[in-house]
Amino acid sequence: MTTIVGISGSLRKASFNAMLLRAAAEATPASASLEIGSIRDIPLYDGDVEAAGMPAPVRILKDKIAAADGLLL
Repeated sequence: MTTIVGISGSLRKASFNAMLLRAAAEATPASASLEIGSIRDIPLYDGDVEAAGMPAPVRILKDKIAAADGLLL
C-alpha cells in the first residue's frame, strides 16, 4: 500500500489548505493511504535546541515523512 503524509502549512481551524488536504484524504484510492500530519507542535528552528537533541514532535513528524512513500504539502 502506498502511504502519503499530508501537511498543511496553516494552523487555522478553517484553513483552506487543511480543507483541501482533508478532501484529498477522502479521495485517496483504497490502494493508498493519506495520513494528515501537523506542524502545530513544531517549534521555530533553533540550532541550539537541535544541538541539544531534536524535540519529540519534530522527530515524530520526521520519522512519519521518512517512512512514507510521498509527501503532500
